[in-house]
Amino acid sequence: MTPNNELLSSSTSKDGNFKDSSNTGKSNLQQWQRFGLLLLVYFLIWSIAPVFLASSVPFDVSEGINWGSEWQWGYYKHPPFSSWVLYSFYKIFGHVGPYLLSQLYVILTLFLVYQLGKQIWSQAIALLGSVLTLAIVYYTYPSLEFNHNVAQFPIWAGLYLAFYQALTRNRLTDWLLLGVLGGLGMLTKYSVVFLLLPMALYLILPRQWPLLKQPQPWFAAFIMLAIFAPHLYWLVSHDWLPFGYASGRAHDVGEGADNIKRHFSWLSFIIAQLVAHIPLLLILLFNRKRLLAISDYKHSLPKGASLLWYLWLAPIGVLIILSLLFGIGLRDMWGMPMWALSGLLAASFISPASQKLTTSKITKALIIWLTLATVLTVIYVGFGDKIRDKPSRMQWPEQALAAQAQATWQSLSSCPLDSVSGDRWLGALVAMNNGFPSQMISGPASHSPWMNTERLQQNGTLVVWQNTGANANSYKQDDIVLPLLEEVAVSTANQQESATNSNLLTKQQGQWRMAWRDTNITEPLVINWVAYIPSNCAK
Repeated sequence: MTPNNELLSSSTSKDGNFKDSSNTGKSNLQQWQRFGLLLLVYFLIWSIAPVFLASSVPFDVSEGINWGSEWQWGYYKHPPFSSWVLYSFYKIFGHVGPYLLSQLYVILTLFLVYQLGKQIWSQAIALLGSVLTLAIVYYTYPSLEFNHNVAQFPIWAGLYLAFYQALTRNRLTDWLLLGVLGGLGMLTKYSVVFLLLPMALYLILPRQWPLLKQPQPWFAAFIMLAIFAPHLYWLVSHDWLPFGYASGRAHDVGEGADNIKRHFSWLSFIIAQLVAHIPLLLILLFNRKRLLAISDYKHSLPKGASLLWYLWLAPIGVLIILSLLFGIGLRDMWGMPMWALSGLLAASFISPASQKLTTSKITKALIIWLTLATVLTVIYVGFGDKIRDKPSRMQWPEQALAAQAQATWQSLSSCPLDSVSGDRWLGALVAMNNGFPSQMISGPASHSPWMNTERLQQNGTLVVWQNTGANANSYKQDDIVLPLLEEVAVSTANQQESATNSNLLTKQQGQWRMAWRDTNITEPLVINWVAYIPSNCAK
């Protein structure tokens, strides 16, 4: 299959939008240069400011960093790729790393959207469409917390580009890129299948059968499977743990609802996605007089654009069908990576007759939106606890907690801290700031496969959990489940003298009381701890 000549000639001629005259072209260039400078400042603020505004990293960031430090082929919630990348950035850049990584993923997404857009529409539409992606709420405040949803942003955008190029150019390199991105997508989060499935369905349409007789699509499938294979082996070896977790999450969405209502959870999901599009919809609403009517838009639609509309809509169709048929509860944030094409498709409605004026107005509106989003984020992250007298996750005393844990362990043991156990949020904060002792997560032992009874017996552990007032002497009363600790040998009061000559663990416990950074919050953060110390390390 060769590139469509009509598509290529249309794209080439439409590039003339930048070249109406030398003066117009120079004016457009200067406008985009100014806007590009503002975007650079914007991304620098979002990459650096959170480090100075927040006293703690978000929950998913701490969790992902600690997973990545174990370099496993999978974790009980998700595949491993984004955790590897997150951990690497944290090791290199420290606390700036997670925020820098998020913004780099956003920038890469915009670049890929631009590369795709200029192959179908003009360069001007492609550029405007790429930056309009930032008018989707998911690409602003939620992107601060680098997690598996944010990690999918460039994966989905790259798959759109690779799939389009593979169909229109049929080059082996495009098909191989499609396979690599598909494999990395599956190593990032399984929900990428909601895009891969519509792509596969498109390929089996009768008009694509000649393409399937060629080796290129099969090479792509082989590459995808080869990249995913190690994780697939891990899944088989670990009883498909992430699927059990995903099933529980989906069940939680519909918990309490009757069987009929659970099959319509997609309605609230669609509403949430529309809410995320409100800034973009408002920008279009204020410029509606300079947009093409639906009938005119359909008439002027270039070849290749219909494929993008299909790829934009089909994943939502898949989710609706799954919800209707199987009663699967849909999490709102599952929609985060699905809208990389929204800005580009919105920009494609701009009337060519008023493109320069409309572009100017839209970029100004986008500047207003990004400024508002930045100011609100600065207020929430930097001062939200003081305004509400209630801290969010990013306002916990991370450094104080980590320092207290290390000081307590060193006061009791002459050996280094090998693992932190108990509450996964507190344990993650302690571990990532103390040289990455392993974390034994509350729950089944399979959630922390790097831990075992032999390791615990030899090195001990520090158990931490937040005091709820139920029982300060036992983590079991606070829903902390650590089955491996039930299997280790711990010295009793009668065994204290002989403990130093055996392999027993000695047990010490206590409580930390820490002030919040907001002095108006009078109740301190109370953390209970239990230290299991190897007898040969006890002080």
